[in-house]
Parts: sequence; C-alpha cells; structure tokens
Amino acid sequence: MKNLLLTRLKRAALSKSTPLPKLAMFSLIPMLLALASVLCAPITTAAYQYQGPEAELIAILNEERKAQGIPPINIDWELTRLARYKSEEMKNHQLFHHESLIYGNPEQLLDRFQVPYNQVGANIAMGHDTPHQVINAWLNSPGHKANMVAPIFKAAGVGVSLDDNGIPYWTLILVA
Repeated sequence: MKNLLLTRLKRAALSKSTPLPKLAMFSLIPMLLALASVLCAPITTAAYQYQGPEAELIAILNEERKAQGIPPINIDWELTRLARYKSEEMKNHQLFHHESLIYGNPEQLLDRFQVPYNQVGANIAMGHDTPHQVINAWLNSPGHKANMVAPIFKAAGVGVSLDDNGIPYWTLILVA
C-alpha cells in the first residue's frame, strides 16, 4: 500500500496533467479509512497483557481471591494507567498518601479521567521490593485486605514506579 501510494505521488509530481493534491487525496482515502477502523475499534480488557512485577502482583492477588472462593480480578487498562499515574506522582513528590496533590482521592482520580465506577478501593505501598512483599503487607492490614478480597470488586489496575534510589511506589485501584 505504501509503495503504491509513493509511486502514484511520484507520477503525479512528474505529470502536469494530474494535480498532486487531487491524486494524493484519493490515494490517501483508503489508508485513512483503514487507520480510522483501527483507531475506532473497541479496546477490550481481555486483550490487555501485564508484564513484570505488575503482572506478578495481579497473579498473586488472584491466587488469594481464589483461595477465599472469590472470582479473580479482571485487569483493566484504564485503571492500570491511573494506578501508574498515582505511583509516579507519589514517587515524584516523595508523597506516600491516598490523597493525591494532583488527582485528589481515588474517586476524584477516576472522575477526572471519566472512568465509570460504582465503588472504588485503593491500596498503596512503598518500599516493598517484590509483589509478594506488597501483597503480604496488604494482607496483614485489615483495610487493605478487605479491598483485595471484596467480591464486589471485579476490575483492577496496578502501577509501580521506582524512584532514583530504587524505592518502589505501588498502587492498586479496584472498582465495582
């Protein structure tokens, strides 16, 4: 497709009888339609794949939920993006708090980016080097554990960001 378009553009540039803008416009229409179909295609949660420590944390979380007889959490790319924003902000401002300087509380964060939810839970952690350490810390905290094993939560996103000293900042956002 690209070679055909280039050939047509070269021919049009050399030809005095075919104006370049008209030919270029007709040559670009199929390419623009193809691009529009890709850009407008729905993005599904099932297609999103985590990698690295974020994937490991979700896997461990789902093992814990399974052990408690609770369905696994579905990974949501929008929640992942927001969890990463929150982790980056905590790292950048050396601020370890659920209330964000930039985004406010978890509900305000979701509202700001127009992510729909009925209920939201958020867990944060700092300084734990591995997903296992993070999950263990959260399981030993009644409020954090309640978020992780609440059957009402069906989707989640995880973000982790390392500061210049290698200290990780973790965020888990869960929604119903």
